Amino acid sequence: MLGRKGLILGAGVIVFLGLAALTDVIMSRNEAPAEPGKAQALDQGWSKELREKFYFTSQGSQLMPYAMLRALEQPLSDKPFLDPAHVTEMGFLPADGPSALNPDGLPIGFVKDPRPATGALGPMVGLTCAACHTADIEAKNGALIRIDGGASQGDYQLLMARLSKALDITLADPAKFQRFAARLVAMDPKTVRPALEALATEIRRLEAASWTPVPYGRGRLDAFGHILNAVAATAINEPANYRIPDAPVSYPFLWTTPWQRYVQWNGVAGNPLGRNLGEVLGVFGHADFANGNLAAASSTALGENLVALEAWVSGLKPPPWPEKVLGKVDAAKAKRGAELFKANCAGCHGGPDYRLTPAAETEGGRQWLAVSMVDVNTVKTDPKMAMNFITRYAKPGPFTLPPTAPRLPDGQVLAGSLLLAAVSAITENDLRARGITGDARKAAYGWRFAPGSNAPQSGWLLPPSYKAGPLAGVWATGPFLHNGSVPTIYDLLSPEEERPAVFYVGSKRFDAEKLGFVSSYDSIPEAERPRLSRFDTSLPGNSNRGHAFPTGAKLPPENRTAIIEYLKVLEGPDVRH
Repeated sequence: MLGRKGLILGAGVIVFLGLAALTDVIMSRNEAPAEPGKAQALDQGWSKELREKFYFTSQGSQLMPYAMLRALEQPLSDKPFLDPAHVTEMGFLPADGPSALNPDGLPIGFVKDPRPATGALGPMVGLTCAACHTADIEAKNGALIRIDGGASQGDYQLLMARLSKALDITLADPAKFQRFAARLVAMDPKTVRPALEALATEIRRLEAASWTPVPYGRGRLDAFGHILNAVAATAINEPANYRIPDAPVSYPFLWTTPWQRYVQWNGVAGNPLGRNLGEVLGVFGHADFANGNLAAASSTALGENLVALEAWVSGLKPPPWPEKVLGKVDAAKAKRGAELFKANCAGCHGGPDYRLTPAAETEGGRQWLAVSMVDVNTVKTDPKMAMNFITRYAKPGPFTLPPTAPRLPDGQVLAGSLLLAAVSAITENDLRARGITGDARKAAYGWRFAPGSNAPQSGWLLPPSYKAGPLAGVWATGPFLHNGSVPTIYDLLSPEEERPAVFYVGSKRFDAEKLGFVSSYDSIPEAERPRLSRFDTSLPGNSNRGHAFPTGAKLPPENRTAIIEYLKVLEGPDVRH
């Protein structure tokens, strides 16, 4: 009998469930029909109301005034910048329509800041988790399937380029400016142009800061590059600390992440509150270090909402394979794939018997999923992201790091250590300001504390490594490897020399045999080609080498397809709280 050993985590309680028969797993999947023209939501443990909360709850990101974004037109058109077709061109997902939490029908993950406005421009708008962690895939029959917590195809650099160009053309074109100003009914007309000029200047700065020699393309972002620039260069006013954010990674999927010991591709996040606050600072959050008075350091991040978002994600389940639209699972082949998975994959990725961290490591005996951190010299995938992080140094500005902290002769410290100090100052000040102490403080950090310690547990640092996390639901998250350099799981299981050297990202058409998106240019309809990005694995940061397992051997094609069949039904840990 095949299946998974379920795991209940919560309040330190761990109970193991019995094994479920593979055929029962396949037959019991709930596939609710979608409304016509809308994506079908799979049973991932969220209600419609909870999905809406995840899509449209602000985390404190502040990109620009909300009214100005709604008034803005596309660069070369009089249509709204937020027109669903334009949003789709940039790789993001339009909302199905207005709702109670999204009355103006913003795209998924674009959110109005809930705090009262401080000026005539009104409240700000920014991004929340859902912008990069919600996806749709398209079946052969054209049906759309929603993957909550999945990897978006959003093109961050394209968004910034279009936004910058739209603002500049609005300033330059009198007719366009007049239409824009007329929509800002709450503003004094005399103040519109100066405000627009200031905004255009700031967006040009952000666009320039996102420039890279090799474009990210769809579904990738150098998150740590942007976070470190926001903190180490912008917030502490040390321009010399700026670095080109040139190590993009795929947006990771979110299910099971709240229960993993290490999070992020390089494992450096040791607690969810610090991880999520850093993420906000990387996508238009703003930090203020009070001219060096770190006791007053603050940010625009909404700590209470970050805790709520993490709690919602903790109940998100891997997407079940939807047989009615993607095809039936071959149970016999999946059974053979389970044995191959156990022999070749489970040693690093775990499952279906998911390993836990030792109870003695964490206060109260709490246990987490023991994800493997695999040395880059072992996995041999592109090292740029891992190495960028551990080799980057920065002037410390107002921060005083311990004497034992690594530093260069000129006083520069590891940028990662600077980030940790900055995030710690902001989070502790925010918790204190909201009166959150004791166990409530530890709960906000996700209970990531060693016994007897008042400091949150740290993440992974050395040796430079990449996380080999659980693979339940991975079928819906291509392209693969941390840098998105392999289009399908079949390609990933193939010898390195057989993997595509060039492919195209941006199609939602799903390949149910190889598990991944259709990526051959000739296989994608001509109408969809303008929104594709070309992925060249010979370029820096784009290598598709490594992860060549089993070591010293090749999986024959029939074994690759058997593992693929099993990955369609591999279940994750049953996490309840």
